[in-house]
Amino acid sequence: MIGILYQPSLLKRLMNGRSSFEKPAFYIAAARKEGEEVIFFSLFDINWSKSTVMGWTGTSRMERPLPAVIINRTRSNMLHVKRAILRLKQMGRVVFNQHNVVSKLRIHRILSKNEMLLPHLPMTDDVTYDSVKQLLDENACLYLKPRTSSVGNGIIRVRKVNEGMIAEINMLGRTRRRKVGIRQLVDIVRTKKRDYLVQQGIAMMKYKGSPVDFRVSVQKNGSGVWQYTGMVGKVARKGAVVTNIHCGGDSLKASDLFAHWGWNAAVVERRIAAMALRIASTLDEELPHIADLGLDVAIDETQHPWLIEVNFRDLRITFQIAGEKEKWRATFATPVKYAAYLNRQLKTRERLSRRALPAALAAKSAAGEPGAAPAEEPGAD
Repeated sequence: MIGILYQPSLLKRLMNGRSSFEKPAFYIAAARKEGEEVIFFSLFDINWSKSTVMGWTGTSRMERPLPAVIINRTRSNMLHVKRAILRLKQMGRVVFNQHNVVSKLRIHRILSKNEMLLPHLPMTDDVTYDSVKQLLDENACLYLKPRTSSVGNGIIRVRKVNEGMIAEINMLGRTRRRKVGIRQLVDIVRTKKRDYLVQQGIAMMKYKGSPVDFRVSVQKNGSGVWQYTGMVGKVARKGAVVTNIHCGGDSLKASDLFAHWGWNAAVVERRIAAMALRIASTLDEELPHIADLGLDVAIDETQHPWLIEVNFRDLRITFQIAGEKEKWRATFATPVKYAAYLNRQLKTRERLSRRALPAALAAKSAAGEPGAAPAEEPGAD
């Protein structure tokens, strides 16, 4: 049995058959191929005293033993979620994707330790007058980003123009523009409730005048190793600051975009995939139990890839919109294969532990250690 943990509101929508970026049928089909079942539940469905869960199987609700392996699809920055995941771990459950809200600045600092990744990382720093001024002196554009934002909310793009600087602020899919100075820009960020970072702007490739980046899926597979699952292009809405679908962007096949630019698609894709796998393995060293990443990658006119952002709870919808149906299904199936792999590992350890116990007790008995099972007398029935 594999558990998939959702927020209560999303689980309710799924049970009512309402449309969502999550596709339970894909998880169920993948589990069947692995000889597994899945159960969907929220934290409020757990009976902690009985170690059971009242979950949804895709057709009905029923009580089941709390699964040994759980795929986390909630946002883990909420205090009650953190506490519950800790409790699950203390009960011996494996929860992967437990770290799915991580500071962008922390990610940058982890990846910066790998010298092979440094050429792919835009300059990133805390927001100060000096850091903003330095980046503007060296680049035509920079971004100010909340350290833990999602779907592009709160991102500010700053562009140098003849008469000074223009700040373009993305909020709920709308873009507001205003002229600013560096001091004013820093003050704007400091008045906001969230911590911000400043990041070098990359001269992204464009499609029909709009910036393009790529969502790259890297996931742990049924052998427990990282694999490149696929990627798609994301095209910003005209005049928008970000490429996010939620902000009016579109999604296209990566191969079509590479062909549009006259590039060798296979060569560029291999280059991006290699970088993505190196990023995943580097993060894996410091963030335990990550297994499902959606990287946002920009490419400049020299075909050089740049990491823009790491998403620890990829919504996968870009693959559907781009018409990459097989890759879309694979982004759901691969975490299930990894969960099945973990289940097999746990069962193997349990089996070996049971085999080792009698031998250990016998050794204690032979040594006459306290607490050991008494040895049988010769000739006893």
